[in-house]
Amino acid sequence: MTTDPNLKVQVDHEAKTIGVRQSAIGTYLSCKRQFQYEYVLGLGKWYPEGSQRPWNTADTGTLFHEMIGAHYLGLDPMHAARMYLDGQGFTPDDQVAAKAVRLSKVMFEGHLEDLTNDGADFGEITTAVEVPLSATFDVNGWDITVHGKIDRVVETPDGLIIDDWKSVAKLVGTRDYLQQLGRYAVLYRQTHGVLVDRVRTTQVMRNLRQGKAPFYHRPWSPMNEAAYASHFDNLMAVLDDLRVDITERGIMYESYDNTCSWKCRVNDICQALQQGDEVEVIIENFYQEKGTQA
Repeated sequence: MTTDPNLKVQVDHEAKTIGVRQSAIGTYLSCKRQFQYEYVLGLGKWYPEGSQRPWNTADTGTLFHEMIGAHYLGLDPMHAARMYLDGQGFTPDDQVAAKAVRLSKVMFEGHLEDLTNDGADFGEITTAVEVPLSATFDVNGWDITVHGKIDRVVETPDGLIIDDWKSVAKLVGTRDYLQQLGRYAVLYRQTHGVLVDRVRTTQVMRNLRQGKAPFYHRPWSPMNEAAYASHFDNLMAVLDDLRVDITERGIMYESYDNTCSWKCRVNDICQALQQGDEVEVIIENFYQEKGTQA
């Protein structure tokens, strides 16, 4: 059994503790059934021993993250990309991965050019990249520890910023990511004792820079004591709902819509439930606990 809270929610009924990653909370809010299968039961797709899992859209986003993170750390972005590919087992002859590398390189180089032309990074100092966070909250007698990671912390003359990189198909406003950013602000303050002044996303279009600019967007939202209190209260309420669903109710229901097939890693399980198929057979043949793959 895995003990990594990044792969599976850790629950100790005797000690009344729960460990959960921040992104799993996002999954919980969007679809409880996906959260149950992916993070409570900890199921991941099974691939035959010696085979390579297929490249997916999340890999493209992670590859871009590795490259832009290396840039802000003053390191070689392409070396960071190769390290990720090697670590995931992708080889140069994997055509899908090679195509994604080309896409990420165009996104990265084009984004740096846009930032230079716009002067968007002027006056900003990167103080940290890939910052791990961990904070424990008392939620109705349970100690719930939330783990997270911030892409970039930025110091400016106007204050401290949490900056989260997103590779996207469509540029959107602040509201689409505000709950996630608010949780980051809460975790950062709980971990470091500092209230950041702003939270923002840096959204970069996931394409070969075809069509009409802009190809990136930096919507932001201010943080003050009132905003922090709102996000803190929201997180406490969500954690209490999550606690009850995990430790008391046990079963969680789906939010089934037209984004499921490409967004959800356990979509075929949920579809089988909808159609009355033998879910246990699908799980036995196509899934195993995350962290145990060969």
